[in-house]
Amino acid sequence: MESAFSLGYRGWVPGALRDALRGDRLVLCLALLNARTPDVPAVAAACGYDAVYVDLEHTSCSLETAGMLCVAALGAGISGLVRVPSHDPTVIARVLDAGAVGVIVPHVNSAQEARAVVDAARFPPVGHRSISGPNAVSGYVPCPASELTETLERHTVVAVMIETPDAVAASDEIAAVDGVDMVLLGPSDLTAEMGIHGQYENEHFHRAVDSVAAACRAHGVALGVAGIKSVDLLERFAGLGLRFISAGTDVGMMIEAATARAHALRDLERRAASR
Repeated sequence: MESAFSLGYRGWVPGALRDALRGDRLVLCLALLNARTPDVPAVAAACGYDAVYVDLEHTSCSLETAGMLCVAALGAGISGLVRVPSHDPTVIARVLDAGAVGVIVPHVNSAQEARAVVDAARFPPVGHRSISGPNAVSGYVPCPASELTETLERHTVVAVMIETPDAVAASDEIAAVDGVDMVLLGPSDLTAEMGIHGQYENEHFHRAVDSVAAACRAHGVALGVAGIKSVDLLERFAGLGLRFISAGTDVGMMIEAATARAHALRDLERRAASR
């Protein structure tokens, strides 16, 4: 029942995102904070990204817009995920029904909280997500409910974020929860909670990453990270089994590129004036 629409993937990592996270290639994702138009996921695909995630935690983006961006990502041949603002099970289910292939849930501090996320995102018998009907992820193909849920379940990525020392301490139990596909580190919040905000070379932060990475390896769960710019540091994490990198935000990359271009052109202006 798979349609060309749902399988038209042209990112750098072939196959469904959930399968890719179990492989040995790096999945690159662009975080969308300010983008609101459906061309942006296509631009991300053209730039070599495998996925975008729409951030509902730190933005005013609506659920309707998030769904549109995720459907646009599918049309561009990459995956669309949504970071939800809370653990609210109705929001988790609605973003998946709207066309997201995965959900990223922030501030998961225990196995109990991880199980609640899985319960909201997965269909019975693993969870209790309500069955709606064909959507963009299934290609809108009419089919029996059992076939539909099998297709959607196979593509649905459940990611939980570790952002506190308590979550690091519970990372082995969190990674062991059936139905969790990825543990995503949030270094900014984590280092802030550790009292070393932004000190990504700090040995205490590195030990925390080592602990979470070991839990992911032990339970066959993908390790992801967001908010790290240093390629050298990301290379170190890749040696620990890193599979998913949130490479930056739309507004952050625009500011960085636009600033560099402006500086280059101002230098041109100064050189011309000095002649």
